Amino acid sequence: MFDDTDRRRFLQLAGTGTALSIAGCSALSNQDGDGEAGAGGDGGTEAEMSTVTLGVQPDEESLQELQSEISSRVESGELGRREAQQEFQTRRAELTGAAVDRFRNRSANMSVSVDETITEFGVLLVTGEPAALLDTLGFDGVNGLFPASVFEEARAQAGTGTPASGSGNDTQMA
Repeated sequence: MFDDTDRRRFLQLAGTGTALSIAGCSALSNQDGDGEAGAGGDGGTEAEMSTVTLGVQPDEESLQELQSEISSRVESGELGRREAQQEFQTRRAELTGAAVDRFRNRSANMSVSVDETITEFGVLLVTGEPAALLDTLGFDGVNGLFPASVFEEARAQAGTGTPASGSGNDTQMA
């Protein structure tokens, strides 16, 4: 019913990275295996950090309630189709922003930092220990881990074109 092409297009791009993200997650979990990347037996306490794109979305129930509410307002004549689309996009962005905030709050006491966000898409560039990054997949609203390059694709789609604060790690949140 609503024109949601920007989000759909991003999800299509993110979908192409799904296989890579699964392979990437496997690679992340094997960082400390038998290879040279591991800490070995010297009790290394400093784990290698990884940067990935993380997608979050509002819960499906909230989106369905929003769509139902706006649909009934269109049917009653309170809103025109264009106004309904604009309101849906605005309120969906608010719900997505709330999902981003929930992720930030929940990850604050983990070894994961949020480097940058594109709130309207629910896309975050995060850095952390591989195990902690994988743990974020269990958070409500997190819909996937993707290669860091997906963040740049989302940035281009969002129309910002250039990094908001220089390169990558400027706006870390502890």
